[in-house]
Amino acid sequence: MEKVQKGKIEKIEAFLEKWFIYFDQVDESSFLTKYLSEDVKMKFPGNDLFTGHERFNKWFAESKSNLLGNTAHHVSEIKVSERSENHFDISFNVRYVAPMKHAVVNLNLKEDWKLTWDIVKDEPVITEYIVS
Repeated sequence: MEKVQKGKIEKIEAFLEKWFIYFDQVDESSFLTKYLSEDVKMKFPGNDLFTGHERFNKWFAESKSNLLGNTAHHVSEIKVSERSENHFDISFNVRYVAPMKHAVVNLNLKEDWKLTWDIVKDEPVITEYIVS
């Protein structure tokens, strides 16, 4: 069990790196929604809690319209715990830097995710994504 969990933790950490590479390119949301459950719960600073792909795509498009270029997420202090088989709680810190139309944003944030590992597809599915 310990080897399985360690392997999954390594996969989760590799996924986080890949996730933020795509997120920072601020290209399109299709790569991101592939890893979000249909009923994902999300909260970002300045926004109320929302649910689902449609609302995420709307938030993403609104965010992109205020940006002047790519963003940067500097992730640190990743903590992964398996609350039950293939269900994980992930928390980490992020320094978020973004060139916006009216200022450069430079924030220290905390992210808390709930993630399920799809053993059939061997990939993660984010079910909750809370940024504070």
